[in-house]
Amino acid sequence: MKDRLLSLKLIKLISVIYFFLVLFVMLFGRTFTGIYFYNFRLGEIIIAVCFILSCIFLFYNKKIFNQTKLVFVHRLILVAFFLNLVITSGSLFNSYTFKSSSYIWTLMFLYLGNYLFNYLESDNFKIKNFIWALPISYILSSIYYPQFLQNFFIKFSDTLDFLKASDLLLLFTVTNFYLLLKRNDRFSFSYLILSSAILFPYLSFKSKGSILPAVLFLLLITYYYRKFIFKDFKYFIFMLLIGVSLFSFSSVRTFGSFNNISYEVFFSEYTENTYMHEKFTNFQSILKTQPERYSNSEILEDDLITIEVPEYDYEYTVVDDGDYTYKNVREFWIFTLADGRLYSDETNIDYRLQIWQDVLFDLDYQDQILTGYAYNEIIPAMTPRERQGWDGSNENVHNYLVNIFARGGLIQLLLFLVFYYYLVKEWYLKNNNFKIIVFILPIFLTSLFDVSMESVRYPIIYFSFLGYFLSIKILQK
Repeated sequence: MKDRLLSLKLIKLISVIYFFLVLFVMLFGRTFTGIYFYNFRLGEIIIAVCFILSCIFLFYNKKIFNQTKLVFVHRLILVAFFLNLVITSGSLFNSYTFKSSSYIWTLMFLYLGNYLFNYLESDNFKIKNFIWALPISYILSSIYYPQFLQNFFIKFSDTLDFLKASDLLLLFTVTNFYLLLKRNDRFSFSYLILSSAILFPYLSFKSKGSILPAVLFLLLITYYYRKFIFKDFKYFIFMLLIGVSLFSFSSVRTFGSFNNISYEVFFSEYTENTYMHEKFTNFQSILKTQPERYSNSEILEDDLITIEVPEYDYEYTVVDDGDYTYKNVREFWIFTLADGRLYSDETNIDYRLQIWQDVLFDLDYQDQILTGYAYNEIIPAMTPRERQGWDGSNENVHNYLVNIFARGGLIQLLLFLVFYYYLVKEWYLKNNNFKIIVFILPIFLTSLFDVSMESVRYPIIYFSFLGYFLSIKILQK
């Protein structure tokens, strides 16, 4: 009896620690996972723990989900990785192996969220309070970031950065979907309208790749509020008017006070005297665009440093077409298909399209369609200097599925798609509807244009709550 009580207390302690870990990632994102513990960052430690749990999971026999095929496919993904590692002479002693395969290990968050969050709720832990992470994150990202937090992360983390638009989108979907499942009442509907009205202008300012999935989520979730809307139509009109007012105010505040700078001007400054804040890449541009948000007087004179920004000689591959004329050219909307290759008039889209096609064509040329490039080195399509960002650190293809395809080949890509199929089926068998797609689809679409799922911060929130949603009792209204 005493051993059982100790075991339950230990499980509760682990559950509480895990909940606050996820909560702090929701609030501070990449900055929090960059905190150093001796020579390792928190994110690296988390991936190491997920790897160990994945190895244990391979031989774990107890039933986890109703869909045993879901667990079976997950195990196939793990087996495929280890076989790929052996075939390509990879090494588990190479830290890059874990960095390039992190999207595999983060699947364990699905089971941790399913068990630990559900345990907390059954123990009357106020897990619902996480919904306040969204407004707090918005304040930290766009209104005020306390000085003591800046100083703390500057001292203990490898970067000081604000949440990306995709991070805020994830918080928006997690909180609102949770309230839909748990309440579906005036409070949850009001939260949806208010959060949409305030957040959407900021998302549209930060990223087109996030605002479109956000709008899609709003449309899908509104469908599930239809009974509430028709039942309490006056309140719906009232909230709609408040939402329009807040949206207008947020739009004016966002687009009226944020002044973009030219990257060309910024990157031409090779040597720069600046405060400690400015040694962090993303934070540097934020300081320049929104200086009124920070007080330099609060920073000590000792923090004044000199940063050497290296000068890079960009080597772009220029093809002189001469008199060559493209054949089979077709244009539609912002896209052009010329001789079997797709182009776009929109710069960011075209940048990604060329990377994705380079991955596909090169894998085909190398006869690695089935197995991929594996996990030993950077994906070849990202080796051109102009694709690695101004500091040379970017190596992501900005597409969740393309990254899986590039690393593990067609075999692993199909396994992941089947894994997601059984996730949806797990929900359907339990609730007899496809409501979970409202949560999965916008996040999945965002990952097709971002590096979100290749990080730690995004999957720990996404999969933890996805696992939790699969465990809770759904409110039917």
